[in-house]
Amino acid sequence: MTGSSSATATRPFAVVSAGVRWWAQVQPDQHAVVSGGEVLTYSDLYGRSSRLAGVLRARGVGKGDLVVLALERSPDLVVAALAVLLAGGAYVGVDVEDPDARLSAVIADSGARLVIAREADAPRFAAGGTWDGDALPAERAWRGDVLPIERAWESDAPALGEGPEVTPDDLCYVLYTSGSTGVPKGVLVPHGGIANLAAWHQDTFDVRPGDRVSQIARPSFDAWALEVWPCLTAGATLHLMEGRLPGSSDALARWISTQGITVCFLTTVLAVDLLDEPVGGSLRVLLTGGEKLHRRPPSGLSYRLYNLYGPTETSVVATYAEVGPEGGTPPIGHPLPGMRAYLLDEERRPVPPGSVGELYIGGTGVAHGYLNRPELTAQRFMPDLVDLGARMYATGDRARELPEGGLAFAGRVDDQVKVRGFRVEPGEVESALLRLDGVREAVVVKSEQADQLVAAVVPDDPADLPDPVGLRRELARDLPDYMVPAVVTLLDALPLTSHGKVDRKALAKRQEPAVREEESGGLRTDTERMLAELWCEVLQVGSVSREDSFFESGGDSLLAIRLASRARQRGLQMVADDLFEYDVLHELAAFVSTASPGT
Repeated sequence: MTGSSSATATRPFAVVSAGVRWWAQVQPDQHAVVSGGEVLTYSDLYGRSSRLAGVLRARGVGKGDLVVLALERSPDLVVAALAVLLAGGAYVGVDVEDPDARLSAVIADSGARLVIAREADAPRFAAGGTWDGDALPAERAWRGDVLPIERAWESDAPALGEGPEVTPDDLCYVLYTSGSTGVPKGVLVPHGGIANLAAWHQDTFDVRPGDRVSQIARPSFDAWALEVWPCLTAGATLHLMEGRLPGSSDALARWISTQGITVCFLTTVLAVDLLDEPVGGSLRVLLTGGEKLHRRPPSGLSYRLYNLYGPTETSVVATYAEVGPEGGTPPIGHPLPGMRAYLLDEERRPVPPGSVGELYIGGTGVAHGYLNRPELTAQRFMPDLVDLGARMYATGDRARELPEGGLAFAGRVDDQVKVRGFRVEPGEVESALLRLDGVREAVVVKSEQADQLVAAVVPDDPADLPDPVGLRRELARDLPDYMVPAVVTLLDALPLTSHGKVDRKALAKRQEPAVREEESGGLRTDTERMLAELWCEVLQVGSVSREDSFFESGGDSLLAIRLASRARQRGLQMVADDLFEYDVLHELAAFVSTASPGT
């Protein structure tokens, strides 16, 4: 065992719903959730959740039943999640911006009793479900009901008084992650792991009433639980970001300052950009995670930076480290209280001190396994080395113990990657590509230059080449945006290593698109040329046309923020939202020229 915490996190509440109930009694008028002009006090939050829990019970939701929350980031989402827990159920977090095919597959696989959605979205979740455009087999088709949340408030069902008894071992939520076989898998996260997470968060960062905690993550990302439950069980105030992310890192810094945020979690890409921005005096703790942190903060920051590590299967966070300005690559640190870390070789024996081994996590936060995947559960969850009555989780990550203690991340033992904080199995994306017409072979890797995927495709017929942009569009119908490769390159054959295996490292290097003959001529203005230069930097491509679309060329919302920040540094007045309105290069240049005198 290379790392453990013998202490047990102070856990006044065995389950997080009990914590919210307690604060609603102690400080009913304290702000619990703030979103723009909408404010829910703790009394409002608990009262609404109890009413909705009564509706859920009347709909047959009981202990252990799953309820899908198909809602955007909003106060209603927080209310619905708490209501499910009060009713004794467990919620399934999804992103309503995901393609219908993926949402259908997740809902059908979960076997959820109910989907809570906006009334306008209800038809998307009708019973049945499809995957890759085909009807699911009868045994997998979903047969539950959809509850429009607007209709729930019209119900005459009484508010829930005492719900069923819920224990730390009961299920809290299910979150789906990428699956190597082409089908996402649901992780079963228990109440005990989330209660332990909340207690650690409160103790370590001294979160209490009066603190303002940001809520930025998508509900399909386990960071949503990290933002919401530790905040509400500490009596603090949750500040929801409305709509899309701010258009640049300086705009994000202004939002943090304007909202008076004191504790904030950001994915690694966003956090690194924020380190160079003034954020005002309110922020005292910045948490980051999701990918390897490669840089340290500058000296003189007014807040403390913490690097968090943990797969979904370990209740969000397994280890953590405070990161100061001095030193090399930031570590992933020590286990949370009640958690254990082991570095083992291929025979599951401890490696010598300082050696690299696969990281296994044991303790309170270990998930129950995968929903409907007993064989995969047996492969990844096994008897704990210390507590034989419990299980440990094989993360697939490699790490080593540092001389001063704590752990340093050392890569993966397989092909899994992280993109924008989300785990992605390249095999799932490859399976989706191979289902498309005209594709004989496909390999997907993460780019070495950017936080995005790239794909190499060998066509079925060299005389009838598929359109790479068209392939990306078809993938976008089935996969979340972060799983759609930014670049699809057509090859006569896949590159091989000297051992005859696909050379994934070669594919991960920058893929230069072929130089095209521009029908519309070259770039025509200084603004077009400046934007084209920034476009190539951000998208990691060799050339762009004035007719190119930012998003069809591999852009996404995070890259839009990065482009906007770099453009502002060059004197161009633009924000990320401008790219959503003017995504074609020459149209964006024309708009920016009118907003940027002198360009």
